[in-house]
Amino acid sequence: MSGTAEPPATGPAEFTSRAPRWGAVSGRRRFRAREHWPWRWWLGPPALYSSAIVRVLLMSPVSGHDIPGGDVAYTEALVARPPEGVTYTTYVDALADGTLVERGRRPRHGAMEGTDALVFGARAVELGMRKTGLLYREPYRYLTVDPGAFDLVHAHVFPVRLIDTDLPLVTSSGFPLPVLYEDRFGWSRGHVVAATIAERALSRVVGAEPSWFPPRRACRTMVQSAHYRDELLAAGADRDRVVVRTLGIEGEATAPRTDRPTTVGFVSTMFEEKGGTVVLAAFQKLLAEHPEARLVVVGSGRRPHGVELPEASVTWMGRVSRQRVLDELLPTVDVLVHPTRCDSGPPYVILEALQRGIPVVTSDLPWIDEGLTGPGVRRVPVDPSQVSEALIDLFDPDTHAEASAAAVDLWRTRYSMAVVAELVGATYREALAAAP
Repeated sequence: MSGTAEPPATGPAEFTSRAPRWGAVSGRRRFRAREHWPWRWWLGPPALYSSAIVRVLLMSPVSGHDIPGGDVAYTEALVARPPEGVTYTTYVDALADGTLVERGRRPRHGAMEGTDALVFGARAVELGMRKTGLLYREPYRYLTVDPGAFDLVHAHVFPVRLIDTDLPLVTSSGFPLPVLYEDRFGWSRGHVVAATIAERALSRVVGAEPSWFPPRRACRTMVQSAHYRDELLAAGADRDRVVVRTLGIEGEATAPRTDRPTTVGFVSTMFEEKGGTVVLAAFQKLLAEHPEARLVVVGSGRRPHGVELPEASVTWMGRVSRQRVLDELLPTVDVLVHPTRCDSGPPYVILEALQRGIPVVTSDLPWIDEGLTGPGVRRVPVDPSQVSEALIDLFDPDTHAEASAAAVDLWRTRYSMAVVAELVGATYREALAAAP
């Protein structure tokens, strides 16, 4: 999910009838669909014309501006390999060139008037509630977008309120904030329930669109697992507006591994949350069967007490650059183990392993993409004995060779950006066709 830094803002165009009245701006130039989207009325539905250029404003975390993580990687993957016929502009670039304006900020000079004064007041109340823990920490982004510059807004994990902007909206996220805050941040169930109720009420009042609520303004909501989709449908979402769209990574697959496996890899800066202690206990059992096995722990220099392992069997790498992980460390790993307690979709470290022919042992969390399965991925409960059993099985040379080939095939057919970008592009065209 995204970080907690205070963000910028956007909103629905003036001619939309669905925006709350406080969002209307008197005296502002009215944008007309025929003026800015001529192909929408004389070419017909965009779904029939996939060659048309679709200009997408990407409201998604950006490296150097937001907290590093999977959501930044998602942005980079889309920008590096956009769907056919799609051009992306990140929110950072759009703010810089003026095609995106954050609303409700205190001006450097002069008094604040009209809508901006109302938005400023709404933001002040909202941010105060977030600081006290009455709401989750991710603030809404009140934004106005130039429809002459874009055809569609894609908001990934950022909750947005579009003001004076009648562009179609697509939202996406890996899992709901309540799950993140309870499983990773340790909020109590009561705290999570209360914050969710308050979040739902406030989002309705100000017209914001959090991606983890059933879509109201969004034409399409993309989620990364069937479990997430089913949760939204159970909460009342329109079945036609929620689609499962997994993540992907760019690049070329390596040849499957054929050498005898010796090295287990664990890669994460969050040792406890991603199952580091489970990995150590499971590796202890693996050593009893395969004394030659080695464990490489990347991203954490911590050496927990309570698990005794031979010094020569474990290498603690601490934090290293992502590029070094990809170029130097993953090529030396034969099996990746990732028994995470809090994750969603397909974690990028798993996709990077599959692309390199590295079989994976991960957890059976319901929020993880159901497509992560088959001989190349072992889904097991977060339990040392079951993780070790999967590792022991994959240390059989014949089983490992088969699993490595399956891992590469799974990445090529489901998680390469060539596949993922095509599905995302189809979702954009559906949203454009469905937009009023």
